[in-house]
Amino acid sequence: MRNLFIKQLSDETLMGRVKEQSDTPAFEELYARYSKRLLIYFLRMLGSDEPKAQDFLQDLFLKIIEKRHQYQDGAKFSSWLYTIAGNMCKNEYRSLQVRRIVERSENPDTFAGETQHKEIHAELDKHSLRDRVLQKLEQFDFHQRSAFLLRHQEQLSIREISAIMNCAEGTTKSRLFYVTRKLGKAFQSWHPEKNEVKTNDA
Repeated sequence: MRNLFIKQLSDETLMGRVKEQSDTPAFEELYARYSKRLLIYFLRMLGSDEPKAQDFLQDLFLKIIEKRHQYQDGAKFSSWLYTIAGNMCKNEYRSLQVRRIVERSENPDTFAGETQHKEIHAELDKHSLRDRVLQKLEQFDFHQRSAFLLRHQEQLSIREISAIMNCAEGTTKSRLFYVTRKLGKAFQSWHPEKNEVKTNDA
């Protein structure tokens, strides 16, 4: 009976119970509602690295517990959740950039060779338009990729995305337009029956 009652509560009410009462069933319900969606989000933001995505997912829900008193009563829970998830990815991007700079400086020839090797195998492993779109998304910066996924994967509004990413709605629209235009150009010659793309763009 209690489980049925919990399932009927809104995200915001559940988070309020987690915040004020450390309510375990409420937390478990939030995890059930969002864990799969967030795992997919992390997979697409972190280059399909499943172990890392799983780690990020667990860290995210630990942060929800640790930061529960920072949640503002009545605020949309999903926006708060994705703000934390986005910041985690942003920090990871910065860390990766630093590591890549160090690797290049230590052994640029080896680094270039490894990159080319990975790119060749990534190209060979592409079997569908969906896979190619996800591959192409990795070429965009954090803000562009995150805006695109929040819009088209999570179906969030421009206003919600702007709140999550702490930017003007015009900026969000601009990022989405840029990514959509670039993807459209890259895949305008897609032939599913041939399973190939004619790449004529720079």
